[in-house]
Amino acid sequence: MGAIKCKIWYVARLLAMIIICGYFCSCEGPSKAMASWVGHTRQEIYQSLGPPSRVTTDGGSGTILIYESYVNTGQQAGQVYNNGYGGVNYTSPQNTGYTRSRMFYVNSSGVIYSWRWQGL
Repeated sequence: MGAIKCKIWYVARLLAMIIICGYFCSCEGPSKAMASWVGHTRQEIYQSLGPPSRVTTDGGSGTILIYESYVNTGQQAGQVYNNGYGGVNYTSPQNTGYTRSRMFYVNSSGVIYSWRWQGL
């Protein structure tokens, strides 16, 4: 009977931690920060974030301001292995990461009307 109580206690603690983490993670994040720019002007975002990495059309009379940055997630270790001829080969370490994008849609009046992000 003690083992069952222990498992129930473990599951209850795990669920409580998941709920608490979900609550705190959902309160703030990229979506809330991005949404706060809607209604602001192109000049305001330039003053705050600087010039974008790229600017492109939104397909209509507006533009999309694209802010990109590379996120370095570390390095994958090199590998040592025996080749088929009795020798040893080595692969060098590889940097790993991804590019994240923050996109702000600006109408012809210079006001941000939408946003989108990729990557964290």
